[in-house]
Amino acid sequence: MKINNWNWWHRGIVLIVVFGIGSIPGWKSSTNSVTTHEAESKNSNNWSNPLQPAYIGSNACAECHADQATAFKSSGHGRTFYTDDLAERFTMLNGREWNDPERSGILKFTIEGSRLIAEFDDGSRRQRQPVQFAVGSGTHATTFVTLLDEARGQPRLLEHRLTLFDNGQRLDLTPSHAGVAVRDPLDCLGRTHQGKDAVNCIGCHTTTGRIHGQELDDLRANVSCESCHGPGRSHAAAMQTSQNEIAIQFAKGGDTPMQEIQMCGRCHRTPEMMSSPVSKSDPKLARFQPVGLLNSNCFRRSTDRLRCTTCHDPHHTVDAVAENYTEKCRKCHSNVDEGNKICPQSPLENCVSCHMPAVEVHPGISFHDHWIRIHPNPVKPE
Repeated sequence: MKINNWNWWHRGIVLIVVFGIGSIPGWKSSTNSVTTHEAESKNSNNWSNPLQPAYIGSNACAECHADQATAFKSSGHGRTFYTDDLAERFTMLNGREWNDPERSGILKFTIEGSRLIAEFDDGSRRQRQPVQFAVGSGTHATTFVTLLDEARGQPRLLEHRLTLFDNGQRLDLTPSHAGVAVRDPLDCLGRTHQGKDAVNCIGCHTTTGRIHGQELDDLRANVSCESCHGPGRSHAAAMQTSQNEIAIQFAKGGDTPMQEIQMCGRCHRTPEMMSSPVSKSDPKLARFQPVGLLNSNCFRRSTDRLRCTTCHDPHHTVDAVAENYTEKCRKCHSNVDEGNKICPQSPLENCVSCHMPAVEVHPGISFHDHWIRIHPNPVKPE
């Protein structure tokens, strides 16, 4: 779950004081000893009424953009954060046990009333924590999270050790938890994340949210319309009063490919966020699609024609049929007169399976490598 140098400057919360663009997440003092940890936005400054939030919610967006909103609800981004009725939503976990060989104990989920409880027991010690949130659409995985007491003024959360994979069918170790040493009693239940890592974890699965001790305030769950387009109240008000349209962020054709990729990379990573130099041979590279895309010759030579939305409609679930992307490739790789290289092996099909093969980054989780290139061991189409 760790995300390095994640920048919240496209998402926002209206504050009496608006932080400057590019500043780091602000720590706002509360009336007691607990600190509120939140993110600022470059988009909030176009709405000046402090009594009315700049955010209007996806339902308001749907009044004019019904088709996009309907499709988006069932997409992965539209199902990234669950807070309510976890016990009812995950009834299949009640009584489920998992033998943890690294901890020499049993991890177990139970349902107690309306609460989902995670428990570890090795015969000599027992740790229990209620599950507070579930993050992830379930297409790849759903991981469980609990906010903890602050440590030295920094927010903390527990990323639980067990994750649901395969749309809830399989319970297994959470990615990046293998081999993690036990330094704290809670480590038997998972990994603790502190400070910016905790804020970023919540941030990449919500539109807005402020960590306040063990509570999450001003929550707008899921990666909604306003996560990418920014707060919508000024835009909606202008349209309702027949004023000139106030532009929204990332409207069609309104931003450059690099700006769009950087925006997606806030959570899907960009090269600057990587802790070590990028290697083509690292299988985990496939997990960070913008990193691969920005390093590919297809992007570098595209003269501002290639961006995330060239192939992906952000309002819909990602198309899993590889051959449906062939037409996108051939828009450039079919015209020799423009100096474009034509594939000598398969000029009309199998582009993705050869040049963007699926790579398993965790047991049961695969992503397509976006560093588009000739792979040394391409996956042969069936």
